[in-house]
Amino acid sequence: MAVTAIDGGGSTAGPPQDLSQVHRFAAGESLTSLAERYGVTPQAIREANPQIFQEASQIRQQNARETGSVIYTGEEVTIPAPPMSVGEDPITGEADHPSLDWEVGVEVEGELGGSVTWNPDGGEITLSQSQTLAPPRQTENSPVRVEASRQTDVTLGTSSSDGTTSFTASTRASTSFSTEVEAGRRSGGFEAEASAGSGFTAEYKVTLPGENRPVTEAMGVNPFDPTTIPVGGSVTLNGEAFAETELAGSFRYIGTETAIENSAGVSYSVARTDQHTVTVTMGPTEAIEAFNGVGVRAGDLSVMVGRQDNLSGATLRTAEFDISTPGGQAAYAHFSATGQVAHETPGVDNVATIERVDYSSQTQLRADLGPVSASFGGPQNLGSVVQTTYPDGSYALTTELQYSGNVPLQVTQRFDAAGDEVVTERSYQFTIDGDRPEYGWFDRFLGANEGAEEDMIASNLNLALTGNPDGAGPVEAGDKTEIVFSEGQLQALMSQTRSAGEVLHPSSPLNLLVGGSDGQPPATTFDFAVAMARNLGGDPYGFADRLAQVSQMADGDVRNGWDRIDAEVRTP
Repeated sequence: MAVTAIDGGGSTAGPPQDLSQVHRFAAGESLTSLAERYGVTPQAIREANPQIFQEASQIRQQNARETGSVIYTGEEVTIPAPPMSVGEDPITGEADHPSLDWEVGVEVEGELGGSVTWNPDGGEITLSQSQTLAPPRQTENSPVRVEASRQTDVTLGTSSSDGTTSFTASTRASTSFSTEVEAGRRSGGFEAEASAGSGFTAEYKVTLPGENRPVTEAMGVNPFDPTTIPVGGSVTLNGEAFAETELAGSFRYIGTETAIENSAGVSYSVARTDQHTVTVTMGPTEAIEAFNGVGVRAGDLSVMVGRQDNLSGATLRTAEFDISTPGGQAAYAHFSATGQVAHETPGVDNVATIERVDYSSQTQLRADLGPVSASFGGPQNLGSVVQTTYPDGSYALTTELQYSGNVPLQVTQRFDAAGDEVVTERSYQFTIDGDRPEYGWFDRFLGANEGAEEDMIASNLNLALTGNPDGAGPVEAGDKTEIVFSEGQLQALMSQTRSAGEVLHPSSPLNLLVGGSDGQPPATTFDFAVAMARNLGGDPYGFADRLAQVSQMADGDVRNGWDRIDAEVRTP
């Protein structure tokens, strides 16, 4: 995914200034320890010191065989400037992960028919109007029917979460052609449908700081005047053209359905970060959506169970502008018009190129009962890969994964301009939401209790992170907690997990996490982190319990108390 940063305005690639420094090599140090200390790669240190690493004499080579290093104690070593990917926080943006809890639609009959669809999960209501034209001399009883149709959808939505309120308005217009063939429909014979269409969509979204804000405040925002956006707010405009195909068929009431949509367009977003600063992100986008299902089709009745897959990608340019200065205002106007800006331009900061790919897969049940339709969403797997490329050519790679209701994982890697990873800067973040849902009367009758579960999650996390058996620690019941491991800390957790697994059966879940047994290859740290997020029982309650098990048996004995698991703990 490596890309070359587009740095319009005539600036050249490379760091804005030489931040290299000189280090006097001490006894006990190594090339690796220097790289870890200064946030660079060993390769970068080698290239910055050719007199040491490329002109080694026979005596120096003999010293390397004896001490494991080609650097003498007391020798001066030039340490190059760390890449921007090490000094800057990656810019990841928002994931494009369509999801469905449930929605209901009702069709309206007539020459200009339509429908009303309500999605309470997204706070959206969609009004649709369609017009269908049949070819001359075609009857409803004909075994083959061909139709052309036009449809326009308007969707309005409001949602509040994480201290913000979002208002969305979107429109979708399409023209499609369909063919239907049937034989013996009433007796469960053969039936097939095929359609193809194209159109466009446009979306306008305003996000305001604070929950439950009135829509009148959103109406006062001008997307082309950043001064009208409140601090902490944003405006997003998306436009896409799409093409879609659908295939459906049945034989003796057993039916299948496939729907595929490809789209490409442009996204533009402006966010107000403080009184004088706005962040602009813009660039091309593309996506593909596919549903494949199987079920029952009988006349106007259709019930399908299948999987909805969504894959989207974007290549975006982003920069911060100080709109209180003439230079920042001019750069903002130039960037909005062309998508280019130089990182050395006055009033401009944090110029970067973002490439992101989002993937989601969800089990869905779709039912059509004549004029009424309903859809229900099941477990969903999510994934994102985001590459942030900086003007010096270095880049950060962020991978986000979540399997069904398990704890989400974010892995951040940093690379220099040569594409070499600064391994010591890698981090693994697990986010545990300790706020359990409120159970209904039936779950409570079976013994479920969200308060007790929240207390147990916090207690197990504190026990594992502190080694303190009384359960006291940084995590409070009901909190959302981020546990961040460095590469070295995750290697230590792998070692603790392997020791704990030796206490249990070889096929225990802990042994499966680290691999290396029953013919499995040993897991890498990346494999181990994914397994922690992916394996069954990885929801917040199960994840905290698993860490507590590792802590209790990390020394190979369940009777010797708990070993502390070393990690950074954040409570956002």
